[in-house]
Amino acid sequence: MTSFETPLAPLADGDVERLEALVSAPPLAGRALSADALQGMFVAIAIGPDEQAPARWLEAALGDDEDAAPAPASDELVGLLTRFREDTARRVHDGSLSLLLYSLRRGRPDYTTWCRGFMAGVELSEAGWYDAADPEEVDELLFPIVVLADELTPEERNGYTPAAWRKLVLDAEAGLDDSIARLRDYWAIVRNPPQTVRLAGPRVGRNDPCPCGSGRKHKQCCGR
Repeated sequence: MTSFETPLAPLADGDVERLEALVSAPPLAGRALSADALQGMFVAIAIGPDEQAPARWLEAALGDDEDAAPAPASDELVGLLTRFREDTARRVHDGSLSLLLYSLRRGRPDYTTWCRGFMAGVELSEAGWYDAADPEEVDELLFPIVVLADELTPEERNGYTPAAWRKLVLDAEAGLDDSIARLRDYWAIVRNPPQTVRLAGPRVGRNDPCPCGSGRKHKQCCGR
């Protein structure tokens, strides 16, 4: 993998289109993740429990296939992927991220591919999303994305009537930005929990003598 010693240039107009063209051409066609799935994966990497990006993110981006030789990648492609990852991380943390959602044949946004990319990023975590925090909380926060990725088990899916399932999907689509923000804020707190403020000395009651030595009650002196 190419190493970069200086900050990478931000993505320019046409860079994502160029990236899509490279991953869609042989020998990566049908193997590498599309740009929308890549963005989903990079969002999960950026907000998850790991302090650093998982070492295998490039391998996953190019198509992780144990039965085939590693996919080749040009310096141009590696550079674009690395800049895309860093740009996505910056935007998801400063709130400027715009989800890259392609259109399906009927014109509806393709949430499934994006969310499957996100779940691929979850799987890449070295700390483990369910190991680094409360599994039930993580499960609840991830649920809308799991729904849109169509990764519920058949038994879970069959627990919904068609109408209830459609409403669940529509609600998950409408709230995807909020789901991402909640996950981002959750992991920020898990990684850096707020410090408990402790008093240096014993608490002074309002009717106790003021510690300043005035002889008056604390509530009538420094505690006013």
